[in-house]
Amino acid sequence: MNITQKILKKIQNKGKGWVFTPKDFLKIRHLNTINPLIDRLENRGYIRTLGNGLYDYPIIDRNTGKLLPPKLDNIIRALEVLLNDKFIFSHEYAAFLFGVNKSLTAEIKYLSNKRNSKIISIAGYNIKILKTTIKIPKNKYHKPTLAFQSIYYFGKNIPFSVLKKIISQLNIKELETLKTLSKQFAWMSRLLN
Repeated sequence: MNITQKILKKIQNKGKGWVFTPKDFLKIRHLNTINPLIDRLENRGYIRTLGNGLYDYPIIDRNTGKLLPPKLDNIIRALEVLLNDKFIFSHEYAAFLFGVNKSLTAEIKYLSNKRNSKIISIAGYNIKILKTTIKIPKNKYHKPTLAFQSIYYFGKNIPFSVLKKIISQLNIKELETLKTLSKQFAWMSRLLN
């Protein structure tokens, strides 16, 4: 099996909708070798360029035959690989995930420890990356971190009913982790202890 076939096999194994960067293939070969092979796969119609060094194995709508846009989570994963970074959801979006914020702005925001504020436009999404001092967990769906961000979103005057709703979604271990995270802000620590 040649290198192009190995790359294509990995793409196909990941499945339709996978968003990737040439860095995803570093175990196969060096970037200088990978880039022209990815271009070749695009020219043959196997993959599509999304921009900013990202590609996808597109999903085709069965009814219209048109290429569908990739899922945002897939784009974010590939951006993390490309930029050698980890992102977490913004405070606003974390509160939305906990069901305590019903309105979202159209701007998609993520937080990073490494990046200064930056907007990346890709596949119809405008993704704003903001710098944060919050420790980024390996899993962006880490419930204590999402709870921390939800509380931070409302600030020190968070309604008790909202705080109660957030805490009620955590198990005892997650609540203890949240209390540890809350020590970053005296006002939050007082609310939770």
